[in-house]
Amino acid sequence: MNFSRHKKNINFLKPILLILFSLFFSQLLAGISFAKAETGKELNNSLSPQQNKFDERELEVAANKIYHNGLKLYKDGEYWKCAQELIIIMDFYPQFDKMDKVVNYLGHSLFQEELTVASIRMFNYFLKKYRTSEHLPDALIGLERAFYQQKDYKQALRVFYTVLKKPQKYKKIIDEARYIAGKSHYQLSNFDMAIKTLRKVEARSDFYDSALYTAALSYLKKSNVATAVDYFLKITALPIINGERRNIVDNARLTVGLIYYELNAFKASVHQLSKISAKHEHYQDALLGLGWAYLKLGNYEKVIKNLNILKNRFPNTANAEESYFLLGQAYIALRDYDNSLESYRTIVELYPEKKNVPGLIRKVNNNLKQTEKHVEELKVKILVEETKLLDTIPLVDPGKEIPKYLIKKKKELRDFREKMISNLLNERDHLLIMQYNIDNLIKLVERRERRKNWRGYAEYGISRALFLKEMSTARGN
Repeated sequence: MNFSRHKKNINFLKPILLILFSLFFSQLLAGISFAKAETGKELNNSLSPQQNKFDERELEVAANKIYHNGLKLYKDGEYWKCAQELIIIMDFYPQFDKMDKVVNYLGHSLFQEELTVASIRMFNYFLKKYRTSEHLPDALIGLERAFYQQKDYKQALRVFYTVLKKPQKYKKIIDEARYIAGKSHYQLSNFDMAIKTLRKVEARSDFYDSALYTAALSYLKKSNVATAVDYFLKITALPIINGERRNIVDNARLTVGLIYYELNAFKASVHQLSKISAKHEHYQDALLGLGWAYLKLGNYEKVIKNLNILKNRFPNTANAEESYFLLGQAYIALRDYDNSLESYRTIVELYPEKKNVPGLIRKVNNNLKQTEKHVEELKVKILVEETKLLDTIPLVDPGKEIPKYLIKKKKELRDFREKMISNLLNERDHLLIMQYNIDNLIKLVERRERRKNWRGYAEYGISRALFLKEMSTARGN
């Protein structure tokens, strides 16, 4: 399967990325710019004093144009292209009077491109250089987000406590900071602190819905089911104003619906689960929950209706075996023994005995970390190579003559580019395939580990259905 032919045209020439690495590992850590260390060293030795002296005013005008173009790209969600523009300014004109804004937006762009380590370094650089900047709140919340994304929850909380020291100064970010801090406490199993922090998120905040949901989960973790249900119901009562709100409300309905099922409140369970959107990412779990609830209520036609939707829409889901088992149960209750046998036999035919699975799980788990490590190493290698493809971009007006030394350098880079493209494409193809395989392996492991022995139940169901069918035939039914 060739994934790259679709993705490489989008991502292939993301030149510039390792100028990030040059900035992080050179400028920020060692104080030596990438341009000087790699491309500029030989140039500087051969340039005349006149060539080295740029017109500051022209540079300022050019840098402003690039900055505003980058800002537009950022607002349009073109984070990679935005990063390209901003890095050009950092590399060619570090004296730019809006450099604090450049660094801040670059940090956020890197985060959006899931380069969280790089974004953390950029935000830390901002905090060291521009502590009086008006963009300090943006950089702090960016740093807290990045630490949370990296699962470094303690560092995320340290950033939050910095914000908490001056809540009025950081008023525009305080609700988001509290939400991330609450989630960090939750991940660290500090459920009381999570609840305390999340309850302070204001109702008018964009993070109110998510804060309520995480607080509800925290109460569940504390085994305070009644309060958790109250929080979930508070979420389900919110008006649906956008897709994000719909998703959170559906999450709450799914969770509280399953809680009601465990509490034997089957009608209440059906009420919540039946309202979940068919577009929800866990809609199949809602269908399975409905199957179980209707089975308990004795409404076997509804069991069959919902589970047929499940197996038709999600034929390869991890819920497939369970859904076939429930179908078998419903058909037996309706004395439809042939369809019951078909459902049970499907489990036996399509799914291996569970006793054969643990060896596969162990093998996958043993190799998974090694494979993921290799993927990360390959990513870095590709980023390094892509950066070598960077064309020199002169900061001069289009109408002016481009200096000969820049033309020469540009030609050298293009020649080098042609030699590297083939190797780069092969590496990217390999990376995409490996990432795809890892995702599939993780899903397989998760599915196998949480599987019940539906095959064993199915074998019992087959015996029971055959017995009941024979009895029915003997009675002349």
